[in-house]
Amino acid sequence: MKKLLMLLLCGGLLAACSSNYSVKVSDSDKVIVSGSELNITKQDYFDYLLKTSGANEVLDEVLLSIADKELTDQKAIDKQVKEEEKTYEQYADGGLDKYAKSLGYSSKDDFVNEKIVPVVKLNMLTKKYIEENLETMISEYQVVSFKKIVVDKESAALAIIKEATTKEAFDKKLKEAGTNGEDAGIVTKNSSLDDNLKKKLKDLSKLDKDGVYSEAIKLSDDKYAVVYVYDTDHKNKDDLIEALANDSNAKEDVEAKYLKKYHFTVNDDKLAKEIKNISDQYLE
Repeated sequence: MKKLLMLLLCGGLLAACSSNYSVKVSDSDKVIVSGSELNITKQDYFDYLLKTSGANEVLDEVLLSIADKELTDQKAIDKQVKEEEKTYEQYADGGLDKYAKSLGYSSKDDFVNEKIVPVVKLNMLTKKYIEENLETMISEYQVVSFKKIVVDKESAALAIIKEATTKEAFDKKLKEAGTNGEDAGIVTKNSSLDDNLKKKLKDLSKLDKDGVYSEAIKLSDDKYAVVYVYDTDHKNKDDLIEALANDSNAKEDVEAKYLKKYHFTVNDDKLAKEIKNISDQYLE
């Protein structure tokens, strides 16, 4: 795919500069491949790209270009790439080189450069923005770490709130609750949660002290949840960044911010429509 996009760049179909990225078809009727009863124009080539690879590939290449500007620590990139290689090695029967060739790559290095490196860079690009704007992102996406105990009656929930005054006391009751207890870990407003519990995330994420939430939360099935909030000091920075990076909505928002920063524009109506179908945030 990257080779195809480089051909398009060389052919003038895609244009990019340091402060502005644009996509357009110039000289669309120009024949770039010809033969007996065969003529392929630039427009034909562009339509092929859009049909076979889609706007997602174009976006990835633009974001990778942005990553090359934003990510300046090559040692950090190399380290992440090596870690990803190790992960693949664990599951690659016969080694990564054999696995790469089974997927159609010419070698392990080809697979690493075309598959692993782009994924690593895009992930690091997302995490860079999140780290630089962590507290804002935590507030915007209502990020919170909590454990919960679910009971049938409000009176039982209130009793737990009254008795579980320490982490140890809550954890004991959590263990006693069995399948009715859960450590939810880090969640965001986009996590899969009971609707009523999700509505409380805005308040829970603002707490600045670990402990049991003062209210019994009535769930949509008429049961009640007692919630213990922890890591309110946000010292688990890496875990918070990882959680936000794995939130598809947050990731989309971050990518849109980068595209806006670098004045991403599309001059081809067909491609613009495809990109807007992915997200209307990507184009102004």
